[in-house]
Amino acid sequence: MTPSLAFSVFTYVLALGFGILAIGYCMAKRKPVLRSLGLTFNRWLPIDVVIGLAITFVAIGLVFVVEMLLGAISVQPGTLTWTSFVNEVLVPLAGAAALEELLFRVLLLSGVAIVLSRLQRGRWIAVLVTAALFGAGHLGNEGATAVSAFGTGLGGVIYAVAFLTTRSVWLPFGLHLGWNMSQGLFGLPISGHLVPGWFSSTSSGAEILNGGAYGPEGGIPGMLARVLIIALVFVYVKKRWPTGSVGTLQFAPDPQRRSLASRESAARTS
Repeated sequence: MTPSLAFSVFTYVLALGFGILAIGYCMAKRKPVLRSLGLTFNRWLPIDVVIGLAITFVAIGLVFVVEMLLGAISVQPGTLTWTSFVNEVLVPLAGAAALEELLFRVLLLSGVAIVLSRLQRGRWIAVLVTAALFGAGHLGNEGATAVSAFGTGLGGVIYAVAFLTTRSVWLPFGLHLGWNMSQGLFGLPISGHLVPGWFSSTSSGAEILNGGAYGPEGGIPGMLARVLIIALVFVYVKKRWPTGSVGTLQFAPDPQRRSLASRESAARTS
């Protein structure tokens, strides 16, 4: 077993363990398990996904333009067709984003945040710990380096912040899918992988600018785009919950089990 595969297995086991802990905690505290783990299904679901896609497409579009202007990439027409978009871009990238969000945010982050909840900055510590694991988990990818792992870890910060502030998996899923899909469509490597896109690009400058074979996460423009996305996530959640706190990452209200009276009232109005 290679070191990268061994680390992946370790991470999956760790996520499962913390996920079981989170489920047990919710059941013991009589909290709604699915909603407490971020698996909410309400009117905000499509909005969160679309917002996540929009933020990341804008950010990667800026990275693409900056890298071209700096001479860090050379660009040619792409080979994207409707069939290749569905079969080679949308479906596999959506599946990969869903799996990673389930493992790293729904299971792992939920459990770690509960364990660290008594600490003053416990939720921020949980963000950083799980983001570090997320970055390290990509070290086995094509072209990966310590620098790209750090850049990928910044992505873990984005998705973790989005998850904890909204208490939902859908904004981080939209951000994750949007980041990967926009990279592919602009012809940039997706953590070492290439898919058909609107453009096809090749590295023509310093790796610190374009991330080399790994992709934008390994370059300065890509990392700055990650920081921009984090700021935009806070703008979005602050708009929804004006009294939320960046320091504690407390924005969306804690899901509570609805009382019998409230359920009866909801049933009468439905």
